[in-house]
Amino acid sequence: MLLSSYHRIIIEYGFNDKDRCRMNNNAFSFVIPCRHEAPSAITGAVDALTMAMESIPGVMYEIILINDGDAPEDVPAFLDGRISWIHHDKNRGYGASLMSGIVRSLYGWIGIIDADGTYPAGHFRRFCEFTNEYDMIVGKRNLSDIPVIKRFPKYLLQAVASFIAGETIPDLNSGMRLFKKEIVLKYIKLFPKRYSFTTTLTMICSTNFYKVRLIDIPYYKRVGKSGIRPIKDTTHFFSLVFRLALYFKPLRFFVPLSGLVFLCAVARGVRDVIADNHFGGLTLVFFFMAFQIFFFGLIAEIVNKK
Repeated sequence: MLLSSYHRIIIEYGFNDKDRCRMNNNAFSFVIPCRHEAPSAITGAVDALTMAMESIPGVMYEIILINDGDAPEDVPAFLDGRISWIHHDKNRGYGASLMSGIVRSLYGWIGIIDADGTYPAGHFRRFCEFTNEYDMIVGKRNLSDIPVIKRFPKYLLQAVASFIAGETIPDLNSGMRLFKKEIVLKYIKLFPKRYSFTTTLTMICSTNFYKVRLIDIPYYKRVGKSGIRPIKDTTHFFSLVFRLALYFKPLRFFVPLSGLVFLCAVARGVRDVIADNHFGGLTLVFFFMAFQIFFFGLIAEIVNKK
């Protein structure tokens, strides 16, 4: 979860200035984290993004590059009035990099994209067409475009997240999206420093009635080596989804668990009656556990609604 470092960032950059959060559906701040990325991939993303934005009449935009712990000279030197960069002296993580850019941004719409050549930055032009109707626009990848080794964990994670959210989530952690800055600021304490920023944002929007638009995009082979650790990070993603479930939709977690324990109690009770002609201690334990779990869910739901 977020620590005090994010609050320190907000104080450092003076985010309390209301002019820095003005809402305009034709004004965008694009945040691009960079960590061991090839200069050609960064340049390609910036060029494609710039070309897409320049093709929109009357648009206002800025591009913020976040150099997350690389040497300063590793960041491309094409900075101008609309392209700036923030340098982290040490690696803080993907989520922390995005947050650094978000709190420094000028506009109320935030666009994020990876600088590894996997996402078509030029498609942001299509995303901008839906800002009047939606709170977040997400680039939806096809599962067939994702590396085979990542498909099953991603499918399973999306299935769990969809169950908890109560709606289908086709792409839980797409790294190309456009969203209102106010959403992140409202739930700032929930966002992690590492790779789960997009997962958290998706779950927040899906469980809080924000309007989300999905747009199909191609997904390319990345340039360079990924920093994601498949086993450790997938485990962390599942842990995060369940934590968010407890925060936003506690009954979606506690009711099925209570039902499962109750079925165990019924099964054990039937066995006790057939074998011993009375209920055993374990049956009573299961019944009390089912009741307590359901009761805890109700309390969490009541607290969550306040």
